[in-house]
Amino acid sequence: MRLRALTLGELETLHRTRMGQDFPPEELKPFAAMQTLYEAGAYHPMGAWEGEDMVGYALLWESPGTGYLLLDYLGVEASRRNAGLGGEILRLLQGAFRDRKGILVESEAPEGDDRDALRQRRMGFYRRNGFAFLPYTCVLFGVHYAVALCPPAEGGGEAAVMEAHRQVYRAQLAPWAYEKFVEIPRDPQRAAAPAESWAGQTNLPGLGEREKG
Repeated sequence: MRLRALTLGELETLHRTRMGQDFPPEELKPFAAMQTLYEAGAYHPMGAWEGEDMVGYALLWESPGTGYLLLDYLGVEASRRNAGLGGEILRLLQGAFRDRKGILVESEAPEGDDRDALRQRRMGFYRRNGFAFLPYTCVLFGVHYAVALCPPAEGGGEAAVMEAHRQVYRAQLAPWAYEKFVEIPRDPQRAAAPAESWAGQTNLPGLGEREKG
């Protein structure tokens, strides 16, 4: 298996077809947002190929000027799931972006309800593939996430990682939108906001402008 960067046209096709099946609508960014980031050099869509077939993909979001990337989406062909392909894609990403300081991932945090078994399985997947969960969590568009990094942060490095994580969203959102939708780190004393969809926020910078025309 090999990784190859996707063109903007390939990303649009991926978004229109497979990503709509792999992710619920409320979790899927509008393509216009991805295009804005891609054209700014801050979005790195990668396809995982076996011969002529793309069997998986990973979309990474650059934190400007920090050397860190955020794994925005990871998908595997439905017929190939639970066969180790996702872990292999993560290992290939670590090699492809070895010049960066690290790759961040956001995984839904346990909340003490009936979905915790799934959340713990997802977190275990990242742990098995070289990621270490950081001491802080975050809230993004009303959803509570645990945050992991690969390679793990060295002692005292968590503050720089947290700032890089903030910068991902600050670079894309207007200040009012960042204040409303992003909480890095999560403040346990702050009232929980209702979950919001990226797709519904078409008035945010980069979200929906091209679709309106």
